[in-house]
Amino acid sequence: MSSFFNLIDTEVLDRKIEIEIFPFSKYLFWDSEIDDVNIKQHKKHIIERVLTRGFLKDVYVLFKLYSNEELITAIKSSRILDKKTANFCSQYFNIPLNEINASSYYS
Repeated sequence: MSSFFNLIDTEVLDRKIEIEIFPFSKYLFWDSEIDDVNIKQHKKHIIERVLTRGFLKDVYVLFKLYSNEELITAIKSSRILDKKTANFCSQYFNIPLNEINASSYYS
């Protein structure tokens, strides 16, 4: 994991994940009832929200909960990533920009 994660209290986040408390910032899902957000069932929605609006601690949890393959699949199929997020994901996950659906809207 990145050294940036040394800046946050990862022990608390790991405990939340372990005991299955909703680990993400609640403000990210202002339009949803937190109890109704299922981490497995709403995976793509969660990944998109965290990548576009999340804090560092949310990104840490995202990387702990989902595999690189799951993240890449959600990124490639997303149509709501903004240009900066699509470019970041392209660089970070080594995905050609033309394989990210959202980036086609910005070409």
